[in-house]
Amino acid sequence: MEKIHLANMIKSFFLGLLIGVILQFFDHADVQFSYKVMTVLASGSVGFIIGFITEWLTSVLPIRMANSRTYFFINNFIALIVTTLIMTASLLMISSSEMESRGGFMPVLLIVLGIICIANLFDYMMYRRAQNKLKTFKAWIKDK
Repeated sequence: MEKIHLANMIKSFFLGLLIGVILQFFDHADVQFSYKVMTVLASGSVGFIIGFITEWLTSVLPIRMANSRTYFFINNFIALIVTTLIMTASLLMISSSEMESRGGFMPVLLIVLGIICIANLFDYMMYRRAQNKLKTFKAWIKDK
């Protein structure tokens, strides 16, 4: 697990875009469309950064943890922690002393963390599916 996977960082970018689009449905502010597009792109960029940090932290794990189930669990856990830290830090920077604006933060954070958990579970299920197909294909090749 010593290699950073660019594909996972790109997945994180697109997951960030998806989260940005979903959060646009919860925001009923009357702003220009271009600002909404910039917000979605910023969300994708934050997703890319979160993916990079998550992959980097996962890559420094000891090789004895190279079991797929453990890898996906730890990767998801790291992604949740990094996302929470980045979202909390950005909230504190944006709203510095406005305590009343923080009230709506918790539902948004829970939505984002829920989407990340679902995406990581889906990624793990797709990995298991591919491994099962590979095992079936190897057995088929062996029989021929």
